[in-house]
Amino acid sequence: MRRSLAALLVLLAPAAARGQSIDTLALRAHTHFLAHDLLRGRDTGSEGERLAALYIISELRRMGIEGAGPGGEYLQRVPLRRARVDHAASRLVLRVADAEHAFRSGEHFTPATGGAAAFRDFAGNLLFAGTGEHAAAALDGTSLDGRVITVIGTLGAHGATLVQDWIRRGAAGILLLVPDSAQFQLLLRSRGDDRFFLDAPADDPIWQPRLPVLVAGPELARAVLAGAAVGPDVLAGAGPFTAVDLGRTVRASVHVEVDDVAAHNIAALIPGRDPARRHEVVAFTAHYDHLGVGVPDASGDSIYNGFSDNAAGVAMLLAIADALRQDPPARSVLFLFFTGEERGLLGSTYYASAPLVPLERTVAVINLDAGAPPAPPVSWRISGGTRSSLGEEAARIAREHGWSAQLEDARPNSDHWPFLRHGVPAAFIIPGRDWEGLTAAEEERLFRRWDRYHQAGDEWAPDFPWAGVRRYAELGLALGRRIADAPGRPRLTP
Repeated sequence: MRRSLAALLVLLAPAAARGQSIDTLALRAHTHFLAHDLLRGRDTGSEGERLAALYIISELRRMGIEGAGPGGEYLQRVPLRRARVDHAASRLVLRVADAEHAFRSGEHFTPATGGAAAFRDFAGNLLFAGTGEHAAAALDGTSLDGRVITVIGTLGAHGATLVQDWIRRGAAGILLLVPDSAQFQLLLRSRGDDRFFLDAPADDPIWQPRLPVLVAGPELARAVLAGAAVGPDVLAGAGPFTAVDLGRTVRASVHVEVDDVAAHNIAALIPGRDPARRHEVVAFTAHYDHLGVGVPDASGDSIYNGFSDNAAGVAMLLAIADALRQDPPARSVLFLFFTGEERGLLGSTYYASAPLVPLERTVAVINLDAGAPPAPPVSWRISGGTRSSLGEEAARIAREHGWSAQLEDARPNSDHWPFLRHGVPAAFIIPGRDWEGLTAAEEERLFRRWDRYHQAGDEWAPDFPWAGVRRYAELGLALGRRIADAPGRPRLTP
């Protein structure tokens, strides 16, 4: 790939002189501890997560970076409750004509995440609305009173408006169909038996809805759609589409045991050097929880260590903090380590509703949660990049280095999402699958060697190559520094 002289000069300049020095040995050390078996997968509210928090705070203290809470406190309590699903007592009955078919929780379906009012029994006639993308148009003008809305796949970002509308129109529940067995099994392993919800007001209709939501696996999905007047183009996501009454009903019984959970966000602040702008902050975010102990894999390993997701992100934030404390930018820099991301963006959702620094003084949020690339990426995706000039700046920095960057609409899949919902410019930097100096075949082999998303095998290894994670951190650092030093704030897209 040809680069301009200016871009080459940027690449050849010493990293420390650009304020972009990321210590790969520190990345190795941070992730070695955070992904260790002793932390038991850092599940939300667990002893392992508390040990991870102690480590993060100890590192921040070592660097001389104070907490962002009152009196320099690092911890922000997140009020959570845990609903443990009793799969043996939970079931779904599908009635077709005069026949009833029973399906088991934890095998054929599983409750999705939800707010306090979501874990309850419900029943109704099934109304098929296609995919989340086309559901709003499909249900336009259709009565939803007492109906169970049935959708292929997830609602994604569309859920932010769909769920509120369906509650208002009297829907009884939502059934999400996942026909792919591997995808459904991954979801079962990821969710486990516990569902968490905020014991506080939260404007989040996607992860904390008041409406019951169940996820149906392949066997139940086939039974729901059997003989229905739904073409393969609709199942593939084609639109527009008119909702179909499936002519069958469901009765769902969901039993949970609820208890309180002690969980915390971690927040630290590097004061800016400019007295006129240090009241404003640029925030870096990464979640430090993972999935805990779950279904054993083929080797018998049941600890989901979360090396790539997201010990690597936490390590990058600590390395960025270490670089910035030595040469602070004009604005202050806030470092947020969130709990409960894997359980439904819980820590970030709570923080956005009860921020330690007012959101109107938060000029940008940069989220790192896309795994540990095993080689230096030369392409990037910027989720949320279409919502503000923050994404344009991230793409500009990538191009300065001779890399490509694609701006994407945001999805509710990581901790940038709650900030975008509150009108704060936020970007989730995602490394692409194009890696420097490798053929397509070499990239594929490397990907197969190291990609263990939401699996017990996502572990620290002494031979993991760190150049890709270092580049990921340096791009985030460069973006944060540029925004923190810029005269103006990122602009929201109209």
